[in-house]
Amino acid sequence: MNEKNQLTVTFNGGSYLAKYNEQTDYYEIDLEAPSEKGGIYVAELSYTNSLQQKYEDSIDIQVFIKEAIKVETNKVFMWIFDYKDFSVKDIVEIADYEINIDEETNKKTIIKVLKKNTAKARDIIAIKKNNEVVYWGTIENISNEDGNKLYEYTIKYITNIFDQTVELKNENIIKETGVEDFIADAIYRNFITNEDTFVNLAWLEIEVKTHTKKQTSVTNVENNIYNLHTWATNCTQNYDIVYSFSIANKKFKMTIESKEYNKELIDVIAQAISNYSEVFETDVVSKVIVLYNKKNGVESKGNYTLYLLIDRTTTTDKTNQNRAEGRTITTFTENFEDAEQTALDSMKSNLYNHNITFNYYDRFLKVGTPIAIKTRESLIFDTYISAIKITNSKFIEYTCGNIRINLIDKLLKERKN
Repeated sequence: MNEKNQLTVTFNGGSYLAKYNEQTDYYEIDLEAPSEKGGIYVAELSYTNSLQQKYEDSIDIQVFIKEAIKVETNKVFMWIFDYKDFSVKDIVEIADYEINIDEETNKKTIIKVLKKNTAKARDIIAIKKNNEVVYWGTIENISNEDGNKLYEYTIKYITNIFDQTVELKNENIIKETGVEDFIADAIYRNFITNEDTFVNLAWLEIEVKTHTKKQTSVTNVENNIYNLHTWATNCTQNYDIVYSFSIANKKFKMTIESKEYNKELIDVIAQAISNYSEVFETDVVSKVIVLYNKKNGVESKGNYTLYLLIDRTTTTDKTNQNRAEGRTITTFTENFEDAEQTALDSMKSNLYNHNITFNYYDRFLKVGTPIAIKTRESLIFDTYISAIKITNSKFIEYTCGNIRINLIDKLLKERKN
């Protein structure tokens, strides 16, 4: 190891020089936790190699505090609410279940119970584990074979109550007020204040906490009709819009917001992790051509082209030397003003080309939670929880996406060279 290589760490207002350990092949440093309060703290890294090339990045350091002892019963209950008035129909204990929270694939949940009740399709269910709601859903169907006592419930995630084609109205809200407000407006008009009062859900309440303006239009429109659930899910994938649910004042409350969760650090070796696997996909869209018909409201057909760079930023300069390899797609939007956002949305899928799945012992993380995951090769990736599977096992299965390589990878690669 060349002694001219130097790694400086800035943490909690101080600057420290890390020491290289030849036995472990790591740079090491002892840092004192800044407070007794747990949480994520940022350490800034500055690495200079023997050629005086400098790299800078930051890593997250998680401080844990001892949690209070929680008494667990390991019992799981399913609450069943009537779709028409949200009254409680029944509460049943369940022993055999596979809960899937994955809006990207809309995977279904399977619950098996031994008790017959008056539940029916479209009823709302809440699954509670240790008295905490871990899943909200809507019943798709209930099956019972040959008169057996076992009843199998097929359940879709709760946002599927909006799986309905609706007329496109008030699209300007997306650009003028926010994506969240447009979704709320569509829900109000079609499910709460509909002129056909028979279909209204009087028990549903909407709260909008953030207002994310976007220069875009609803994409899944045909003959001025679109599926509200599909669009809402697209907004989660493209604009980080999340939906949370609770019961407040005897009503079912839906909160819509662009939310950033506190980042969690996951070490697949040091923590209770099993069945860890990685999937690499190389199908990358690196060039998007967007055709349009109008510019500034005037008919003016043309095209807008966006290119992906190797650092995952984008450019309109086709001569840029840092362009990434990949395939080209052509898409369409009516207005030139929407072209850039349309191209960015098409490239958003490239963020999911490296997925990690793992089982975490008795730890519940919500979909959308950002994490920094340290792999068995001691590489660190920034990612987030994109899907969850809960069974009667103590281990919860998580799927991640949106991974990028950071400074740690550069250090490891440089050492190997």
